[in-house]
Amino acid sequence: MTQNGDPGELGPAKTEIMEATYQALQKHGYDNLTIQDIADEFENSRTLLYYHYDGRDELLVDFLEYVLYEFLGSLPDEKQSARAELETLVEVLLPATLDEEVYRVQLAMFELRVNGPHDRDAREQYLRVDSELKDLLEDIFTRGLEAGEFADIEPAVEAELFLSLLTGTRTRRLTVYDPEESIHELRNAINTQIERISSS
Repeated sequence: MTQNGDPGELGPAKTEIMEATYQALQKHGYDNLTIQDIADEFENSRTLLYYHYDGRDELLVDFLEYVLYEFLGSLPDEKQSARAELETLVEVLLPATLDEEVYRVQLAMFELRVNGPHDRDAREQYLRVDSELKDLLEDIFTRGLEAGEFADIEPAVEAELFLSLLTGTRTRRLTVYDPEESIHELRNAINTQIERISSS
């Protein structure tokens, strides 16, 4: 994509390709997605897609990076309390319900993660995703500990735990829940963990 992955540094053509990919994933999901499906959502030609990408999976790895930075850019800044930022992060990653189109895109990203053992590029991209989220969580826990919002915790340990909780819960949501089915009970379990580490 770009040297540092920032979508703001993409050229117009690649930005349009990312947006076309999002639209195509909403309609077709991962398994049935073809380059032609993306081209159908792209105002330019299929030839231009192949100029930038050798195939669908290479494009999806770039799309994953694009989505990651879009997500990170949507998170609250540090003006909130650390606990409020953690709760917002949970809400962003795990909304109670999903509409069908958003569900298809998230499912496609999950299926790309599952390909990680067989696709080095996808695996490295997800290692980056996990690293970014872990660093964000560790920063939240460190600031919360310093501000007295959280009890005596080890921020790095809690970051690993919450990353696993969030990743596992997203996996359960995508594999055993219907998009419109509420994951209220799963969210409550995570909120219990937040209460556990919060100062009384």
